[in-house]
Amino acid sequence: MRRLFVQFYLLVVACFLIAALLMGGIYQFTAQRANNHYLEGLMQDFLDRFAQQLAVVPKAQWPDKIADFSHRLNLTLHTDTLGNQPLSKGDIHFLETGNIVIVEDDATFRERIPGTDSVLIIGPVPYLHFQHELHWLSVGLLVLLGLSLAVPILLWMRPHWRALQQLATAAQRLGAGDLDARATLAPKSGLASIGATFDQMAQQLQELIAGRKQLTDAIAHELRTPLVRLRYRLAMLEPPLPDTDKSNFERDIDALEHLIEEMLTYSRLNEPELSLNTQQIELVQWAKDKLSDWQAQGGKHQIALQQGQDSLYWWGDLRLLDRAMDNLVGNAIRYGQQQVLIRIEGTDTDVALSVLDDGPGVASEQAQRIFEPFVRLDESRDRRTGGIGLGLAIVRSIAQLHGGQVSLEPSVKGAHFQLLLPVHSDTNRH
Repeated sequence: MRRLFVQFYLLVVACFLIAALLMGGIYQFTAQRANNHYLEGLMQDFLDRFAQQLAVVPKAQWPDKIADFSHRLNLTLHTDTLGNQPLSKGDIHFLETGNIVIVEDDATFRERIPGTDSVLIIGPVPYLHFQHELHWLSVGLLVLLGLSLAVPILLWMRPHWRALQQLATAAQRLGAGDLDARATLAPKSGLASIGATFDQMAQQLQELIAGRKQLTDAIAHELRTPLVRLRYRLAMLEPPLPDTDKSNFERDIDALEHLIEEMLTYSRLNEPELSLNTQQIELVQWAKDKLSDWQAQGGKHQIALQQGQDSLYWWGDLRLLDRAMDNLVGNAIRYGQQQVLIRIEGTDTDVALSVLDDGPGVASEQAQRIFEPFVRLDESRDRRTGGIGLGLAIVRSIAQLHGGQVSLEPSVKGAHFQLLLPVHSDTNRH
């Protein structure tokens, strides 16, 4: 709130000062300037007359005349020599030519007495003092008014700021997977309409996600039932089908069941309310234990493990880590020729699990598209190998659930997939 208040306050004060300075400038250019000219004219007329009178009388009589005029005018009058004037050379020359000089520092008017080196000085003049003090009074009033604006601005902004905080908190909870989060702003709030719109959006989002989950579960259940009946009827078929045809039927049924499982997995991974079962995992030992399973899955492929250090700890969901690496290794086995390399590296903040194969690789322009669901870059190859285009999408969802990312790195030969995960347990849902 502090930053928003300061920005808004400075904007209001700046606009106020510009308006005040503009009005002050207009006043100074008109009324004050006219008053100054009027006062200067009066003083010039008086000084001219009095200086002319002093010029024609003996200098010994000057004190009496000056005292008399000073008493009648209620102003201080005195004389001084031209050389003692605290003026610049230009002002001295101005005096010498018979003009009046106004000295604002001491609020005095000065004129040279004709035919002498004496200067007649009147002042300090109260009006000039008042103008000087009025200038600082105006500055003080502007500062006081500017500070006083902070109170109404704060009183006006505070309820709006609280409403914005409620909206921000509700949005954070909603983004973290709490679909029951609502802003519930007071009807009298200035942001009540925005809060109502947000709550309506959250309600529709909750209903949409619930409907999608219900639809996915229903479709999976309805598809499994006929698949089970097909498998049963295939086994009970009389006369039995030839082994080749039966094997083809079973392979297609298995592919359908695998597709259903992958769709359910991808759907669950993208549910906002999904929670992670996190634990501390020592990745090097975990990879060594998994290596035999990957080798069995790879068949004739040679699967090697390379680690940058003897032990590397990570905090996350072991089940999802297994699924992500199984998908990456299975992808490398499917498209690689002979060798698959699994590399584990780590820093103080991240761990990197890389899977490299010696297959045909993936074009760089497809690096981002390959992680989209149901994207198959080579349709005929995927049909032959049984891929359905969800494996890498599932890996990306698992990485994002842990606040990490999966990427296709540049490689001289084959494909190089890197799963980058933060070391700590903080997750960043996307």
